Amino acid sequence: MAATVHVTPLDDLIEHETDSDDPSCVCGPKTVPLEIGGLVAWAHVHPSLDGREFAEEA
Repeated sequence: MAATVHVTPLDDLIEHETDSDDPSCVCGPKTVPLEIGGLVAWAHVHPSLDGREFAEEA
């Protein structure tokens, strides 16, 4: 059995689509497998549209 989860940024420029097991959001989420206690979960990791993950930390 497989589970699906969505990882989304908070307070982004859009509301990310998380109602589906498919990665159908306009941001183009990356799908990665996770194994948790013998269960395989698919994580759809949504990038932010404001680009915050590209900001360098000082």
